[in-house]
Amino acid sequence: MSAQIVVTREKSSLCIQIHRPEKKNALTQEMYAAISDAIRAGDADDSVRAIILHGIEGCFTSGNDLENFRNGPSPDRVYPHNLYIDALSHAQKPVIAAVSGICLGIGTIMLFHCDFVYATADTRFSLPFVNLGLSPEGGTSYILPHLIGYQKAAELILLGEQFDSQVAERIGLVNEIVPDETLLAKALDTSERLAQKSPEAIRAAKALLKRGMKDAVTTAMSRELDLFNERLASPEAGAAIEQFFTKR
Repeated sequence: MSAQIVVTREKSSLCIQIHRPEKKNALTQEMYAAISDAIRAGDADDSVRAIILHGIEGCFTSGNDLENFRNGPSPDRVYPHNLYIDALSHAQKPVIAAVSGICLGIGTIMLFHCDFVYATADTRFSLPFVNLGLSPEGGTSYILPHLIGYQKAAELILLGEQFDSQVAERIGLVNEIVPDETLLAKALDTSERLAQKSPEAIRAAKALLKRGMKDAVTTAMSRELDLFNERLASPEAGAAIEQFFTKR
């Protein structure tokens, strides 16, 4: 377990906190593995009724630590963030995200695979694939157009600009905008409300809700990985990533 991933229990909730404030919660290989392990452990624990993902005050995550990509594409096409999305998307129990402040890149992508998303009014989201010379991943190319329509999805992906909580709520990415001081409490309240219901019924209902798009998302993620690997080897992606470190 990574020291930058803090796992706690709150009644029937397994809370997974991203805690790397010095890097704005940028996610490393070790952090992805730790979150994935925690999700699987929570899914296997009968006393856990829901899993809550949250960051620190003012920051959910700034996305991938780009050090992961400085050496170009993975020769075996295996990336820690894709393994994490796979673990998240296969969670049988409800996953609740409590999002505050910065929620960029993979931070936004992972929300497509959560069951409930609560965000503060100051949260900023983004899908900056094109800005980094890369292409969509994490099932985004399928899920987003089906969620909000092609044109709006094209706007968010092709321009890669940040959008706020009001837009996120309007397009159905966020369930509710809540005050900073009650964000985690809101997630815990939803978790406890779920805990009052039959766990078998919750799992069955979630499986049915996901089943209609499961195969399509799996196919999309495979295609995305091919293109992502290709784009990561491109001069454009290499230059964009190095420019990030030069600016920093």
